[in-house]
Amino acid sequence: MIQNVDSKVPDIISDSKGGRIAAVVCAMLLAILFSSSAHAQNAGKISGQITDAETGEPLVGCNIFIVGTKLGGITDPDGSFFILNVPPGKYDVQASMIGYQKVLQTEVIVNAGKTSTVTYRLHSATLVQGVVEIVAVRPDVEPEKTSTSAVIRADDVREVAGMRDVADVIGLAADVTDGHFRGGREGEELYTLQGMGIINPLDASSAFVPIMSAVEEIEVITSGFGAQYGNAQSGVVNISMKEGKSDKWRTSFESRMRSPGRKHFGPSVFDPNGNPYLAKLLDPNFWSQGDENNPGQALYQSISGKNGYAKDTLVQLQIAMTLWRLQMKRDLYRNYGNTVDYSIEGGTGGPLNENTRMFVALRSNVVNPEFPTEKPDLQQQVMGNVAADFGSGATLLVSGGYARNFSNVFPSVNGLGFYNWLWDRDLAIQYQQTANTQFGLRFTQPLSPKTFYEIKLNGLQTRLRFGSTPWRSSVPDSLFAFQMNTNTVLTKIVTGPDQFSYMNGTDDFRDEKTLTVSLETAVTSQVTKSHLLNGGLQMILYTIDANDYLNTSATLQTRKYSARPFEAGLYGQDKMEFEGMIANVGLRWDLWSVDKEYYVNAFNPFGVVDSLGNQTTTIDPNLAAKAKPPILGRLQPRTGVSFPVSVNTVFHLNYGSFMQRPSFQYIVATTIQPGFRTPITLGNPRLEPQTTNSYDIGVTHGILEGLTLDISGYYKDVKNLIEQATFTGGGVTYNSYFNRDYADIRGFRLALTKRKGNFTGSINYQFGYATGKSATVSNAPPLFRQGYDSVSHTTFVTTELTNVPVRDILLDFDRTHNLIVTLANISGDEWGPNLFGTHPLENVALSSNSFARSGRPYTSSKDTKLINGARTPAEYNTNVRLSKRFSNFFGTNATMYAEVLNLFNNKILNYTYLFQTPNAGQTNNRVEAYENYSLEDPSQGVLYWNDTNLQKAKSFPVDQSFLIYDNAPRAFYFGVVVEF
Repeated sequence: MIQNVDSKVPDIISDSKGGRIAAVVCAMLLAILFSSSAHAQNAGKISGQITDAETGEPLVGCNIFIVGTKLGGITDPDGSFFILNVPPGKYDVQASMIGYQKVLQTEVIVNAGKTSTVTYRLHSATLVQGVVEIVAVRPDVEPEKTSTSAVIRADDVREVAGMRDVADVIGLAADVTDGHFRGGREGEELYTLQGMGIINPLDASSAFVPIMSAVEEIEVITSGFGAQYGNAQSGVVNISMKEGKSDKWRTSFESRMRSPGRKHFGPSVFDPNGNPYLAKLLDPNFWSQGDENNPGQALYQSISGKNGYAKDTLVQLQIAMTLWRLQMKRDLYRNYGNTVDYSIEGGTGGPLNENTRMFVALRSNVVNPEFPTEKPDLQQQVMGNVAADFGSGATLLVSGGYARNFSNVFPSVNGLGFYNWLWDRDLAIQYQQTANTQFGLRFTQPLSPKTFYEIKLNGLQTRLRFGSTPWRSSVPDSLFAFQMNTNTVLTKIVTGPDQFSYMNGTDDFRDEKTLTVSLETAVTSQVTKSHLLNGGLQMILYTIDANDYLNTSATLQTRKYSARPFEAGLYGQDKMEFEGMIANVGLRWDLWSVDKEYYVNAFNPFGVVDSLGNQTTTIDPNLAAKAKPPILGRLQPRTGVSFPVSVNTVFHLNYGSFMQRPSFQYIVATTIQPGFRTPITLGNPRLEPQTTNSYDIGVTHGILEGLTLDISGYYKDVKNLIEQATFTGGGVTYNSYFNRDYADIRGFRLALTKRKGNFTGSINYQFGYATGKSATVSNAPPLFRQGYDSVSHTTFVTTELTNVPVRDILLDFDRTHNLIVTLANISGDEWGPNLFGTHPLENVALSSNSFARSGRPYTSSKDTKLINGARTPAEYNTNVRLSKRFSNFFGTNATMYAEVLNLFNNKILNYTYLFQTPNAGQTNNRVEAYENYSLEDPSQGVLYWNDTNLQKAKSFPVDQSFLIYDNAPRAFYFGVVVEF
């Protein structure tokens, strides 16, 4: 794959603008090679001082090394030392000197990009013999806290209910809600694995959601992230993978299962006892006489006809009911929710030989959807790395991951599309398959005890296939000709008297591939005791290909495109460490070239002009006038400062200018109607970067030993957000994208954390407001209309802002209040009563995690001019976990646990189904019913609301609890973890 991308490089360089790109990159490369600045994004630093225990004098020439590695250092005349390029993890660090006793500090935690401080007081070997072992104490307050971030180690969440992968852990942060980091839109964050990006460039989503058995630590940065991070506005999630240790092999294995139970609120969708419309349709009198709420012809005639079967009404009735039940309602009375979800997960790592070590983790997870399907959802993932040490301290780390997911997709499950699939779960269900692969190489070598360089090569491949049975490729191409008006599954749609469809296949097919290849060079140098210079050069080449067929059962639309964009980034940063101040000051420069032309005529993009520049009647996207977009770039200064006024109190403030390239679905994706050669949606290669200027100030204070309070306030000024716009004129109407939107975000965060002792926990609270014009790209599209003045014989353009709010509004993902509480109590060894020589209550952990948050804004039907002036009900959830650890379980350490998710069976309303509206100032019928009637009102309540046929809704009320509520009811999980 990488060779295929490289083969495209000469084509890019041969282009005039591509040549300029190459020249710029070469200049940047030369600059960085002759500089002494770079940053190991996935490594930390250990520093400290060693003194004589009796005199307090610094010890010069004392050796210090990390046990199980080849990393170490020697103290200088001040007794100070530092060790660079330490992978995140928990280590034992030993200090030794001739004539002095050896001292070993255990459980020293090193975080990526952070400095861990350890101090030693050595006694004379004549006074004390042997090695003194000291357990390192994690500081309550980090003196270098220049950003608002949370470092969460896998050990920290081991006993928290529901922590399966990185996404679950991120959800514990109060300033991250529903994928929105501090009020930003979705997709404004950067995910890195081992310091290398894992973002799908097409839609800005994370290509991997790493499993916790493979993770050493997760750093969630919501403000003040350094210059080494590019292409992110609202946050950075830096994921460090576990690495094998050189002393011995360590293995863990976990198996868990979910007890059987229905995964939606309300009755079974196939149960007549819970759905009034089914009870009615099982009554022959209802078929023959109809219903007083829906007078007209007898229902049986809608299936059997009026004149068939010799006009024998009794036969017609029996035939109609039989066809309805055996063909259209084959699943009547069907039971479901009696299957078991299960997961198998494990990881192992250790030495391969004296200089090589490895680690690998994998998981296979089987999840049954909330409704019965042909086969369950399947999630498989494997991650691993191999580290090899060479001479002169050089290290090569080879890492990789593969994730394969298969999922059932119920069409329009958040809308009334369930009328198509509820009674036809074979033809109407869609399938989504993803297969994503990441491969990385990281080579580091010290140039001196104070300086080392690294080279990182990263490849990320994503593949998405989306469709239904039969798959599009299995249907002859002739059936996909323009306006076939043939259903995808080649069958006639049948609709029963209750408006549910049968044999109604789905008609969208997607096949999308991306390949991202990045190269980074860096050098790190501790040039003085107080200055750590870092910086680097990053170059990224993308390959994007899509082959999508949409709306194939009616007027075919195709979305076929390919592009090979290029990006480069250059950054430099100085970490200054003084006694009363620690500062990170950096500057970043990003540029990119889309390598994709745009159509010159905005209102008739496919129109062809003659040699004189006059518009012709010819429509051809291949011959229409096009031009190349400019190369785009921007400087981004970033500064973070912390003031440790005491051991227990640190003030911090930071400012950052952050830039993010729009995801390529808005830049290069093109959807057309091939028969008419008309555009439906055109990407815009001229899109400029979205920008955020972020300001943050806060204080961290150690109240008591192990108890800290962290408060920070923030403001974000967001500009150049992407907004969809509609163009119409000259008989053509289509959508495109522009930098027109903005947001204004402010708030504060409070975190109270207790880390030490048997009882631990945290209280995280965020208060925030996110305002702007639109929460998503498509929420408030303006309309640009081209007209013609017959008097002056000129064209003009008018802008219609009917769908755009006049004033700034609360964005529909705003929460205002978000409270997350995590509590845990772990009993120690030999705790509790002694029964027959054992302590049954020892090593028992009971934990809970809960959230309480504001509902989301929506537009009330009572005042549509007050956009997002109302709020949905507040939302609550509590998960609990009870576990018991056995220290000698057939020679291993074993933990057995039980979890209850949604302990109190709280219900959360489905915002997308009930409250979301397509444009500003609009509402929908469900909002009106929700606000004016009881939820369970049998004739007007939202629970039975039916937009398909409002009159027949009174005759055929459907219990839609599975649509009304967005979360799942109480669920029970059981598992066992074995470690050896």
